[in-house]
Parts: sequence; C-alpha cells; structure tokens
Amino acid sequence: MNEEKIIKAGQIASEIKLWIKPKIKKGIPLLEIAELIEGKIFDLGGNPAFPVNLSIDEYAAHYTPSHDDKTPAGGLLKVDFG
Repeated sequence: MNEEKIIKAGQIASEIKLWIKPKIKKGIPLLEIAELIEGKIFDLGGNPAFPVNLSIDEYAAHYTPSHDDKTPAGGLLKVDFG
C-alpha cells in the first residue's frame, strides 16, 4: 500500500468518526449503524477493509450484525471500522 492510500484511509476514518457520532442513539439497530458507516466509506471513495464491528458492553470486540439483526445500541458501544 502506498503512502497516499494510507493518508486517504486515515482522512476517511477521521471524517466518518465525526460524522457518525451524533447519529448513534440508544435503541438504533446495530445493523443500521454498520450500514451507515459502510455506505459513508464508499461515498468518500474508500472500500471497507473488513465489516464494521460493533460491540456492546461486556462483548469485547468483533461483532458484525447480520442482515436480519435487530439488536439495538445501548450501554457502551465500541465501533471498529477501516
């Protein structure tokens, strides 16, 4: 990977972090959050390196909601994307 792509990926991630924060509210389905983030990555000219991972409370990491997942956001939500 070249330096320009790394810088672009960092810029996209920074923009999404600021953009998504006010959109996350208690009760919003995790799938909706994941779809918003993945859509924004594409809108900004990027490609997700891996599925968006969302973890609530005691779940450590690496939970990706499936297409029919209705789990709502609540408690401490950890977001991992790239």
